[in-house]
Amino acid sequence: MNRDIRLRVEGSLLEKLIQRALREGARFARVRRAGPRAILVDADERSAAILQKLCERFWLDCRVLRRGGWAALADALRRRWTLAPGLALCALCCALFLSRVWLVDVSFTGPSAALGDERAIRACLEENGVAVGMPASRVDAELLQSELLAEAGDYSFVGVRCQGVRLLVEASPEVPAPKVYDLGYARDLVAARDGVVESVTVRSGHAAVQPGDTVRAGQLLIRGEEDLTKEETTPVGALGEVTARCWYEGRAEGALAETRLRRTGAARVESALRLLGFSLPLQECESFASEQVETQLLPVGGLFLPLEICRRAHYETAPVRVEADREQLKARLISLAEADARARLARDGVRWELAEMWTDAEVEGNTLRVRAVYEITTDIAVTRDALN
Repeated sequence: MNRDIRLRVEGSLLEKLIQRALREGARFARVRRAGPRAILVDADERSAAILQKLCERFWLDCRVLRRGGWAALADALRRRWTLAPGLALCALCCALFLSRVWLVDVSFTGPSAALGDERAIRACLEENGVAVGMPASRVDAELLQSELLAEAGDYSFVGVRCQGVRLLVEASPEVPAPKVYDLGYARDLVAARDGVVESVTVRSGHAAVQPGDTVRAGQLLIRGEEDLTKEETTPVGALGEVTARCWYEGRAEGALAETRLRRTGAARVESALRLLGFSLPLQECESFASEQVETQLLPVGGLFLPLEICRRAHYETAPVRVEADREQLKARLISLAEADARARLARDGVRWELAEMWTDAEVEGNTLRVRAVYEITTDIAVTRDALN
Protein backbone atom coordinates (compact mmCIF):
# COMPACT_ATOMS: atom_id res chain seq x y z
CA MET A 1 0.00 0.00 0.00
CA ASN A 2 1.44 3.39 -0.98
CA ARG A 3 1.54 6.57 1.03
CA ASP A 4 0.87 9.13 -1.65
CA ILE A 5 -1.22 11.46 0.55
CA ARG A 6 -0.83 12.51 4.19
CA LEU A 7 -3.94 13.99 5.87
CA ARG A 8 -4.39 15.77 9.19
CA VAL A 9 -7.84 15.38 10.73
CA GLU A 10 -8.93 17.38 13.78
CA GLY A 11 -12.10 16.86 15.84
CA SER A 12 -13.72 14.44 18.25
CA LEU A 13 -14.54 10.72 17.97
CA LEU A 14 -11.73 10.26 15.46
CA GLU A 15 -11.54 6.49 16.14
CA LYS A 16 -15.15 6.05 14.97
CA LEU A 17 -14.33 8.12 11.89
CA ILE A 18 -11.49 5.73 10.98
CA GLN A 19 -13.72 2.68 11.56
CA ARG A 20 -16.47 4.18 9.35
CA ALA A 21 -13.90 4.83 6.56
CA LEU A 22 -12.62 1.25 6.82
CA ARG A 23 -16.17 -0.11 6.47
CA GLU A 24 -16.59 1.95 3.29
CA GLY A 25 -13.50 0.36 1.73
CA ALA A 26 -10.68 2.72 2.72
CA ARG A 27 -7.23 1.30 3.42
CA PHE A 28 -4.66 3.30 5.42
CA ALA A 29 -0.89 2.75 5.43
CA ARG A 30 -0.45 4.48 8.76
CA VAL A 31 -2.61 6.24 11.36
CA ARG A 32 -1.05 8.01 14.36
CA ARG A 33 -1.96 10.59 16.92
CA ALA A 34 -0.77 14.17 16.43
CA GLY A 35 -2.47 15.55 19.54
CA PRO A 36 -5.50 15.07 21.84
CA ARG A 37 -7.89 15.98 19.00
CA ALA A 38 -5.80 15.33 15.87
CA ILE A 39 -4.54 12.37 13.86
CA LEU A 40 -2.20 11.96 10.87
CA VAL A 41 -3.25 9.51 8.17
CA ASP A 42 -1.10 8.15 5.29
CA ALA A 43 -3.20 6.70 2.47
CA ASP A 44 -3.56 6.29 -1.26
CA GLU A 45 -5.72 8.48 -3.52
CA ARG A 46 -8.95 6.40 -3.18
CA SER A 47 -8.76 6.03 0.61
CA ALA A 48 -7.95 9.71 1.06
CA ALA A 49 -11.01 10.66 -1.03
CA ILE A 50 -13.28 8.44 1.18
CA LEU A 51 -11.88 10.01 4.35
CA GLN A 52 -12.29 13.56 3.02
CA LYS A 53 -15.96 12.91 2.12
CA LEU A 54 -16.64 11.61 5.63
CA CYS A 55 -14.97 14.66 7.16
CA GLU A 56 -17.18 16.94 5.04
CA ARG A 57 -20.28 15.02 6.08
CA PHE A 58 -19.51 15.24 9.81
CA TRP A 59 -18.05 18.79 9.71
CA LEU A 60 -14.51 17.77 10.67
CA ASP A 61 -11.35 19.71 9.73
CA CYS A 62 -9.32 17.73 7.18
CA ARG A 63 -6.22 19.13 5.54
CA VAL A 64 -3.78 17.66 3.01
CA LEU A 65 -0.22 17.96 4.36
CA ARG A 66 1.61 16.16 1.62
CA ARG A 67 0.72 14.79 -1.79
CA GLY A 68 3.09 12.42 -3.61
CA GLY A 69 3.12 9.91 -6.46
CA TRP A 70 2.56 10.46 -10.16
CA ALA A 71 -0.48 12.62 -9.55
CA ALA A 72 1.56 15.00 -7.40
CA LEU A 73 4.27 15.07 -10.03
CA ALA A 74 1.72 15.89 -12.72
CA ASP A 75 0.26 18.67 -10.57
CA ALA A 76 3.71 20.09 -9.93
CA LEU A 77 4.48 20.06 -13.64
CA ARG A 78 1.20 21.78 -14.41
CA ARG A 79 1.93 24.47 -11.83
CA ARG A 80 5.45 24.89 -13.21
CA TRP A 81 4.86 24.43 -16.91
CA THR A 82 7.92 26.59 -17.75
CA LEU A 83 10.27 24.14 -16.00
CA ALA A 84 10.44 21.62 -18.85
CA PRO A 85 11.16 24.23 -21.57
CA GLY A 86 13.72 25.82 -19.25
CA LEU A 87 15.48 22.50 -18.70
CA ALA A 88 15.47 21.81 -22.41
CA LEU A 89 16.90 25.24 -23.14
CA CYS A 90 19.56 24.77 -20.45
CA ALA A 91 20.51 21.38 -21.91
CA LEU A 92 20.74 22.93 -25.38
CA CYS A 93 22.97 25.75 -24.10
CA CYS A 94 25.21 23.25 -22.29
CA ALA A 95 25.47 21.14 -25.45
CA LEU A 96 26.38 24.18 -27.52
CA PHE A 97 28.89 25.34 -24.93
CA LEU A 98 30.54 21.95 -24.52
CA SER A 99 30.82 21.45 -28.28
CA ARG A 100 33.19 24.40 -28.70
CA VAL A 101 36.77 25.21 -27.74
CA TRP A 102 37.01 27.91 -25.06
CA LEU A 103 40.55 27.34 -23.75
CA VAL A 104 43.74 27.00 -25.80
CA ASP A 105 46.70 25.96 -23.62
CA VAL A 106 50.31 25.46 -24.70
CA SER A 107 52.75 23.52 -22.51
CA PHE A 108 56.34 22.43 -23.02
CA THR A 109 57.87 19.20 -21.77
CA GLY A 110 61.28 17.61 -21.74
CA PRO A 111 64.72 18.68 -20.49
CA SER A 112 64.82 21.71 -22.81
CA ALA A 113 61.29 22.99 -22.05
CA ALA A 114 62.66 26.48 -21.38
CA LEU A 115 63.59 26.74 -25.08
CA GLY A 116 59.94 26.61 -26.18
CA ASP A 117 58.43 29.67 -27.85
CA GLU A 118 54.75 29.89 -26.93
CA ARG A 119 54.16 32.95 -29.11
CA ALA A 120 55.36 31.11 -32.22
CA ILE A 121 53.04 28.18 -31.56
CA ARG A 122 50.04 30.43 -30.91
CA ALA A 123 50.77 32.39 -34.09
CA CYS A 124 50.86 29.12 -36.04
CA LEU A 125 47.55 28.04 -34.47
CA GLU A 126 45.92 31.34 -35.51
CA GLU A 127 47.19 30.91 -39.07
CA ASN A 128 45.52 27.48 -39.16
CA GLY A 129 42.17 28.88 -38.01
CA VAL A 130 42.30 27.85 -34.35
CA ALA A 131 40.48 30.42 -32.22
CA VAL A 132 38.57 30.54 -28.96
CA GLY A 133 34.91 29.67 -29.55
CA MET A 134 35.43 27.51 -32.64
CA PRO A 135 33.50 24.18 -32.89
CA ALA A 136 35.50 21.29 -31.50
CA SER A 137 34.46 19.18 -34.53
CA ARG A 138 36.54 21.45 -36.77
CA VAL A 139 39.77 20.68 -34.89
CA ASP A 140 41.88 18.29 -36.95
CA ALA A 141 44.49 17.16 -34.41
CA GLU A 142 46.71 15.28 -36.87
CA LEU A 143 46.78 18.16 -39.34
CA LEU A 144 47.61 20.67 -36.59
CA GLN A 145 50.44 18.46 -35.34
CA SER A 146 51.94 18.30 -38.82
CA GLU A 147 51.60 22.07 -39.34
CA LEU A 148 53.16 22.89 -35.96
CA LEU A 149 56.09 20.55 -36.54
CA ALA A 150 56.69 22.16 -39.94
CA GLU A 151 56.19 25.84 -39.03
CA ALA A 152 56.39 26.51 -35.29
CA GLY A 153 60.09 25.83 -34.75
CA ASP A 154 62.51 23.09 -33.81
CA TYR A 155 60.46 20.54 -31.87
CA SER A 156 61.01 16.82 -31.53
CA PHE A 157 57.38 16.20 -30.60
CA VAL A 158 54.09 18.11 -30.88
CA GLY A 159 50.80 16.72 -29.60
CA VAL A 160 47.32 18.23 -30.03
CA ARG A 161 44.23 16.94 -28.27
CA CYS A 162 40.79 18.18 -27.21
CA GLN A 163 39.83 17.78 -23.56
CA GLY A 164 36.22 18.93 -23.38
CA VAL A 165 36.27 22.69 -23.97
CA ARG A 166 40.09 22.78 -23.76
CA LEU A 167 42.52 22.42 -26.65
CA LEU A 168 45.88 21.30 -25.29
CA VAL A 169 49.07 21.63 -27.32
CA GLU A 170 52.11 19.84 -25.86
CA ALA A 171 55.51 20.41 -27.42
CA SER A 172 58.95 19.11 -26.64
CA PRO A 173 61.79 21.28 -28.02
CA GLU A 174 64.73 19.56 -29.62
CA VAL A 175 67.70 19.01 -27.37
CA PRO A 176 70.60 21.15 -28.62
CA ALA A 177 73.40 19.12 -30.12
CA PRO A 178 76.45 18.88 -27.85
CA LYS A 179 79.59 20.75 -28.73
CA VAL A 180 81.87 18.93 -31.14
CA TYR A 181 85.54 19.05 -30.27
CA ASP A 182 88.37 18.60 -32.72
CA LEU A 183 90.65 16.21 -30.87
CA GLY A 184 93.39 16.89 -33.39
CA TYR A 185 93.47 20.59 -32.46
CA ALA A 186 96.11 21.00 -29.78
CA ARG A 187 95.02 22.96 -26.72
CA ASP A 188 95.35 22.95 -22.95
CA LEU A 189 92.74 23.43 -20.25
CA VAL A 190 93.57 26.00 -17.58
CA ALA A 191 91.94 27.25 -14.37
CA ALA A 192 89.23 29.87 -14.82
CA ARG A 193 89.61 31.06 -11.20
CA ASP A 194 91.52 30.38 -7.99
CA GLY A 195 90.52 27.34 -5.95
CA VAL A 196 91.40 24.04 -4.31
CA VAL A 197 91.08 20.99 -6.59
CA GLU A 198 88.63 18.34 -5.38
CA SER A 199 88.48 15.97 -8.37
CA VAL A 200 90.05 15.60 -11.83
CA THR A 201 88.38 13.79 -14.74
CA VAL A 202 90.50 13.50 -17.90
CA ARG A 203 88.97 12.38 -21.20
CA SER A 204 91.90 13.32 -23.40
CA GLY A 205 95.28 14.71 -22.48
CA HIS A 206 97.31 14.48 -19.26
CA ALA A 207 96.31 15.83 -15.85
CA ALA A 208 98.69 18.49 -14.55
CA VAL A 209 97.08 18.73 -11.09
CA GLN A 210 95.60 16.34 -8.54
CA PRO A 211 92.99 16.61 -5.77
CA GLY A 212 94.18 18.79 -2.92
CA ASP A 213 96.30 21.11 -5.09
CA THR A 214 95.77 24.86 -4.80
CA VAL A 215 95.60 26.49 -8.22
CA ARG A 216 95.56 30.07 -9.44
CA ALA A 217 93.57 31.50 -12.34
CA GLY A 218 95.34 30.64 -15.63
CA GLN A 219 97.28 27.69 -14.17
CA LEU A 220 97.57 24.58 -16.39
CA LEU A 221 95.13 21.83 -15.37
CA ILE A 222 95.02 19.34 -18.27
CA ARG A 223 97.87 19.29 -20.78
CA GLY A 224 96.80 18.82 -24.41
CA GLU A 225 99.07 15.92 -25.36
CA GLU A 226 99.04 12.15 -25.33
CA ASP A 227 101.83 9.60 -25.38
CA LEU A 228 102.61 7.76 -28.60
CA THR A 229 105.62 5.99 -27.14
CA LYS A 230 107.62 6.36 -23.96
CA GLU A 231 109.59 9.16 -25.52
CA GLU A 232 107.19 10.65 -28.08
CA THR A 233 103.93 12.57 -27.58
CA THR A 234 101.35 14.01 -29.92
CA PRO A 235 99.31 17.17 -29.41
CA VAL A 236 95.53 16.74 -28.85
CA GLY A 237 92.60 18.82 -27.72
CA ALA A 238 92.43 18.39 -23.95
CA LEU A 239 89.01 17.35 -22.61
CA GLY A 240 87.87 16.85 -19.05
CA GLU A 241 86.53 18.44 -15.86
CA VAL A 242 88.38 19.74 -12.85
CA THR A 243 86.06 20.32 -9.91
CA ALA A 244 87.43 22.79 -7.40
CA ARG A 245 86.28 24.60 -4.31
CA CYS A 246 86.21 28.35 -4.87
CA TRP A 247 85.25 31.39 -2.83
CA TYR A 248 83.22 34.45 -3.73
CA GLU A 249 83.13 37.41 -1.38
CA GLY A 250 80.58 40.15 -0.99
CA ARG A 251 81.21 43.22 1.15
CA ALA A 252 79.15 46.01 2.69
CA GLU A 253 79.89 48.73 5.24
CA GLY A 254 78.01 51.33 7.22
CA ALA A 255 78.63 54.08 9.79
CA LEU A 256 78.12 53.24 13.48
CA ALA A 257 77.28 56.86 14.27
CA GLU A 258 76.35 59.87 12.19
CA THR A 259 75.80 63.54 12.74
CA ARG A 260 72.28 64.81 12.16
CA LEU A 261 70.68 68.22 12.44
CA ARG A 262 67.90 68.51 15.00
CA ARG A 263 65.71 71.46 15.88
CA THR A 264 66.53 73.22 19.14
CA GLY A 265 63.02 74.65 19.57
CA ALA A 266 63.83 78.25 18.64
CA ALA A 267 61.83 79.58 15.68
CA ARG A 268 61.32 82.84 13.77
CA VAL A 269 58.69 83.77 11.23
CA GLU A 270 58.72 86.18 8.32
CA SER A 271 55.95 86.90 5.84
CA ALA A 272 55.37 88.91 2.69
CA LEU A 273 52.43 89.81 0.48
CA ARG A 274 52.99 88.76 -3.15
CA LEU A 275 51.18 89.65 -6.34
CA LEU A 276 52.56 88.30 -9.61
CA GLY A 277 56.25 89.24 -9.48
CA PHE A 278 55.94 91.91 -6.76
CA SER A 279 56.46 91.34 -3.02
CA LEU A 280 55.64 93.53 -0.01
CA PRO A 281 57.25 92.50 3.34
CA LEU A 282 54.76 92.20 6.19
CA GLN A 283 57.02 90.75 8.88
CA GLU A 284 60.80 90.36 8.87
CA CYS A 285 63.24 88.31 10.96
CA GLU A 286 66.89 87.32 11.04
CA SER A 287 68.08 83.90 9.96
CA PHE A 288 69.79 81.40 12.28
CA ALA A 289 73.33 80.25 11.64
CA SER A 290 72.01 76.70 11.15
CA GLU A 291 68.37 76.36 10.33
CA GLN A 292 65.57 74.57 8.48
CA VAL A 293 63.08 76.68 6.54
CA GLU A 294 59.47 75.78 5.80
CA THR A 295 57.41 77.85 3.36
CA GLN A 296 53.64 78.19 3.25
CA LEU A 297 51.59 79.99 0.59
CA LEU A 298 48.23 81.33 1.74
CA PRO A 299 45.94 82.59 -1.09
CA VAL A 300 44.11 85.84 -0.37
CA GLY A 301 42.36 86.78 -3.62
CA GLY A 302 40.84 83.36 -4.31
CA LEU A 303 40.43 82.29 -7.92
CA PHE A 304 40.09 85.80 -9.38
CA LEU A 305 43.16 87.59 -8.01
CA PRO A 306 46.61 85.91 -7.74
CA LEU A 307 47.30 87.58 -4.38
CA GLU A 308 48.92 85.46 -1.70
CA ILE A 309 50.83 85.65 1.57
CA CYS A 310 54.18 83.88 1.64
CA ARG A 311 54.98 82.70 5.18
CA ARG A 312 58.47 81.39 5.94
CA ALA A 313 59.23 79.71 9.25
CA HIS A 314 62.91 79.49 10.35
CA TYR A 315 63.73 76.69 12.81
CA GLU A 316 67.14 76.72 14.51
CA THR A 317 69.05 73.42 14.25
CA ALA A 318 72.13 72.03 15.98
CA PRO A 319 74.29 69.03 15.07
CA VAL A 320 73.65 65.93 17.18
CA ARG A 321 75.60 62.68 17.07
CA VAL A 322 73.26 59.67 16.70
CA GLU A 323 74.44 56.15 17.47
CA ALA A 324 73.12 53.43 15.16
CA ASP A 325 71.51 50.22 16.43
CA ARG A 326 74.41 47.79 15.90
CA GLU A 327 72.27 44.67 15.57
CA GLN A 328 69.95 46.22 12.99
CA LEU A 329 72.88 47.73 11.11
CA LYS A 330 74.72 44.41 11.09
CA ALA A 331 71.66 42.50 9.85
CA ARG A 332 71.17 45.03 7.03
CA LEU A 333 74.84 44.89 6.04
CA ILE A 334 74.82 41.06 6.04
CA SER A 335 71.92 41.10 3.58
CA LEU A 336 73.77 43.59 1.36
CA ALA A 337 77.00 41.57 1.49
CA GLU A 338 75.20 38.33 0.59
CA ALA A 339 73.49 40.08 -2.33
CA ASP A 340 76.88 41.38 -3.49
CA ALA A 341 78.36 37.85 -3.41
CA ARG A 342 75.42 36.42 -5.36
CA ALA A 343 75.75 39.20 -7.93
CA ARG A 344 79.42 38.31 -8.46
CA LEU A 345 78.43 34.67 -8.99
CA ALA A 346 75.75 35.69 -11.48
CA ARG A 347 78.17 37.90 -13.42
CA ASP A 348 80.61 35.00 -13.86
CA GLY A 349 77.79 32.79 -15.19
CA VAL A 350 79.15 29.52 -13.77
CA ARG A 351 77.26 26.42 -12.73
CA TRP A 352 77.93 25.87 -9.06
CA GLU A 353 76.79 24.11 -5.93
CA LEU A 354 76.93 25.80 -2.56
CA ALA A 355 79.25 24.01 -0.15
CA GLU A 356 79.21 26.51 2.72
CA MET A 357 78.45 30.14 3.47
CA TRP A 358 79.58 32.33 6.34
CA THR A 359 79.83 35.97 7.36
CA ASP A 360 82.17 37.99 9.55
CA ALA A 361 82.22 41.58 10.72
CA GLU A 362 84.85 44.01 11.96
CA VAL A 363 84.79 47.53 13.34
CA GLU A 364 87.31 50.07 12.14
CA GLY A 365 86.87 53.51 13.64
CA ASN A 366 83.30 54.58 13.04
CA THR A 367 82.71 51.99 10.31
CA LEU A 368 81.24 48.50 10.56
CA ARG A 369 82.45 46.27 7.72
CA VAL A 370 80.72 42.96 6.92
CA ARG A 371 82.00 40.23 4.62
CA ALA A 372 79.87 37.37 3.24
CA VAL A 373 81.71 34.40 1.73
CA TYR A 374 80.10 31.82 -0.56
CA GLU A 375 82.15 28.62 -0.76
CA ILE A 376 81.13 26.74 -3.91
CA THR A 377 82.19 23.75 -5.98
CA THR A 378 82.37 24.20 -9.74
CA ASP A 379 84.20 23.05 -12.85
CA ILE A 380 87.07 25.50 -13.40
CA ALA A 381 88.62 23.90 -16.51
CA VAL A 382 88.45 26.19 -19.56
CA THR A 383 90.51 26.78 -22.67
CA ARG A 384 92.97 29.61 -22.78
CA ASP A 385 90.86 31.34 -25.43
CA ALA A 386 87.83 31.29 -23.08
CA LEU A 387 89.97 32.65 -20.24
CA ASN A 388 91.12 35.58 -22.32
